[in-house]
Formats: sequence, structure tokens, C-alpha cells
Amino acid sequence: MDFQEKRRQRFLNEKNYQTACLELAEGIKLLESAPAGSGRSEAEGWLISYRVVAEDRLNLLTLRYTAGEPIETLRTELDDVVAAHERATRYLREYEGDPNAVGFDIGSFDGYCPCVGLIGLCFLLHRRDLLPRVAEMLDGPDKTNVGMDFLIEEFLAYTPLDRYECDILLATKPFASLADAMSTEDNDAALSELQRFLKRWYKDLAAAPWHDGHKSPTQAGYYGYWSFEAGAAVLLLGIEDDTSLHSFLYYPKDLVAWAKANIGLQDSGDTSTAAMRCEPGQPCPRAGYWLTPAKANSRRYFSAGEIMPDVSSDYGAAIWQWDVDQSDPRL
Repeated sequence: MDFQEKRRQRFLNEKNYQTACLELAEGIKLLESAPAGSGRSEAEGWLISYRVVAEDRLNLLTLRYTAGEPIETLRTELDDVVAAHERATRYLREYEGDPNAVGFDIGSFDGYCPCVGLIGLCFLLHRRDLLPRVAEMLDGPDKTNVGMDFLIEEFLAYTPLDRYECDILLATKPFASLADAMSTEDNDAALSELQRFLKRWYKDLAAAPWHDGHKSPTQAGYYGYWSFEAGAAVLLLGIEDDTSLHSFLYYPKDLVAWAKANIGLQDSGDTSTAAMRCEPGQPCPRAGYWLTPAKANSRRYFSAGEIMPDVSSDYGAAIWQWDVDQSDPRL
């Protein structure tokens, strides 16, 4: 299919899409191999590196959705996104000496928008199995941060997790209307609130770093403008007719339609025991740390889909094994 026909937003052109994909992938590879030079110490450099990797993995998934890539492939890629945010959160907690430090800076647009967007993607891609991990990055292992935001709690209430009462909305502009939609039992009223939310969404987020990124010749920083949280609200509230939202450029109608059509899909990725071994030359089935008995000190982090290398030795061909210890190397 022609790129202009399959893309989901009219701003993106094929050349800039290919360039952005390459730059994001190369940047992720570089930052996963060395600490960022802007850090005042090696530890701070790694902290910056892992935070940027987490942001860019979400940017890459968003970009691929914008370009019209098959939605089914994004379900697996979401593993990488969550794993990258977990790693950044672990390093943040170790760096600050606070085991309950919040993994998302939800007190700012830069942290709040990606957080609710990621939660929305987990619902829309039928990956609710990832939401306890997202919640832990917010709550902390000791649950010291629970109930920080009304809207986040409203979304997480649709999981088997025990959630918490909260009457504080950290980002009233533009999210007040979405919060009202999530808290009403009348779907007609909810739909009206969603229309109000989407009408103001882009304008009210003018302070976001990605705003108007499509206007530059290279479209640097433009990965697509999407309110995945609005799509998740439609799905969770059981709104059957969402056609009145289709005129809003930022409403992910294709993803909502896919989520509704695949409502019976198991809310998990391929994380079975059988997937915990992988031969060299094959794509990595799950993001995380792997090792092989064929080589000493072979433990390293692989992204989902990354081709596993051949490190054959006198012991024979390498078979990569999932490491049950998924903790990061200490700083």
C-alpha cells in the first residue's frame, strides 16, 4: 500500500518517517551502550541515558502507529516500552537513594502526558498485563505514592488492582473534561465531555515539547499527535458509536476500532516459558536480560525483536536463556 494511503496522520511523509525511525533506533542503541555525556557523573549519565531511551521507545511506537504500521506488531513492541521505563525507574530510585521515587514526573506535562498515553495504549492494545508494572512505577513498592491523581486512578480502576480514592487532578488543562467523562455513568454525557476534551487537546498542550513539531522541514520531534487516553476511555466506558469523535485529528479511531474488534484477545504478550529460550539468529521474543552458558559474562539486555547473536564456543552453539534475575547492573 502506498505510504500516503496507509499513514494515519496527513503530516507525516515517508522520507521523514524513515529518517526518524533510523535516528531513534541509532540513538537508543548508543544510549544503551554508554552514559550520556551531559551527566555530571557517570551515574547521572546513565540516569539520563535510560530516561531518554524510555521516552524514545514510546516515541518510536507512536511514530510507527502514525505511519500506518500493523497494530498487531505494536502489541509486542509495548513490552519494550514498559521495560525501558522500568529500567529508567530502577536507576532513578537507586541514584536518588529512594526506593519509592516516582518513575513518571506526573507533576509536569513532560511526564503526565506520556504516562496517561502509555496507560491508554495498554488498554487499547489489550496489554492490561503490563498495567501492574506501570502502576508500580507510580506507586512505589511500599505504596507510598498511591492516589496521586484522579484520572490515573480512574483508568487503573479498570484493572484487577486495588486502587485508591483521589480527588486531585494534577493536569486540569486539558484533562478535566476527560476526567468528567470517566466519572459519569451516562455515556451520552461522557461522549459530550470527550468531544470537549478533544476539541481543546492540542491547543491546551501548546507548552508540550512536541507541539507543532510537524511544521519544521525535517519534522524533528514529530511522531504523531494522539490522545490514546481518549481512545481508552471510549473502550472502557463501552461507548459503541464513537463516529462523532472521528473528525478530531488526534483521536486514534483505527486503534479504537481494532481494540473493539479484538475485544476477546488475551490481555498479554508472548511471555510463556517456551519463549524463554532463543537460538542465535532468531529475534528476541521478550525485552530483558539474557545469557548463554556458551560464553562467560554473556549477560546483556536485548530488545524484543533484536536478532540474537551467535557466540558459539567449544561447548557448541549458543542457546540464549532468559535470566530469572532481571535486575540491572549496579551503578
